[in-house]
Amino acid sequence: MAERARGTRKKSSKSARATPRRGEEERPPLTPETSVEEFHNHYRYLNELTAFCRSQGLPASGQKQELVARIEEFLKTGRRDPAPTKARARKKSAAAARSGPITLDTVVGDDFKCDAETRDFFKSVIGDHFHFTAHLQQFRRERQRKGVRLTYGDLVQEWLAERERRKDPNYKSKIGRYWQYNQFVRDFMADKQRNAGKGMSEAARAWNIIRAHSGPHNYEEYRRLGHDE
Repeated sequence: MAERARGTRKKSSKSARATPRRGEEERPPLTPETSVEEFHNHYRYLNELTAFCRSQGLPASGQKQELVARIEEFLKTGRRDPAPTKARARKKSAAAARSGPITLDTVVGDDFKCDAETRDFFKSVIGDHFHFTAHLQQFRRERQRKGVRLTYGDLVQEWLAERERRKDPNYKSKIGRYWQYNQFVRDFMADKQRNAGKGMSEAARAWNIIRAHSGPHNYEEYRRLGHDE
């Protein structure tokens, strides 16, 4: 009886996996032969990108956007050892600049850390109400990727500017292009006409559908495909 019960449960589980959710597509595996276009057509989580980098002998550390750029370069050129970049030179010079205490003129390096020393500096300039924010991190990374020279004084000014912008009840902070899930959920919940009364669980289910889709991974595409009906 117990054997029959276990066999029944196993069969039922297999059947559930074989039936895809509405709108889901089977994503092709990420391999060295994957084209750059196909790579961008399919959403992949950070752990998937990290696993691929490790399997191909690529550096697996860094933020998601860094791994995406690294994999894209690898798929284009097949090169596993990236050529020296200006960013590396900036990192070395910035590390030397951090040999003393942080000041408004200290250059921000790629080795920036949200540690106690950095927090104490910001609090000494801004006040005890300072806290690290996702926006400040995004602001810093975007400019460093573009090669823009950035100082701690620039970060202070941006933190204060963002604080003022948030006082506007209609203000919505910008979500980075690699945080597609966050943007999708925001847009899903903002559509009161179609999603009134729905919560995060419904938004997450909707995201899982568009995540598996080959193409744009946004709420507009979700609606275009008719999943909101």
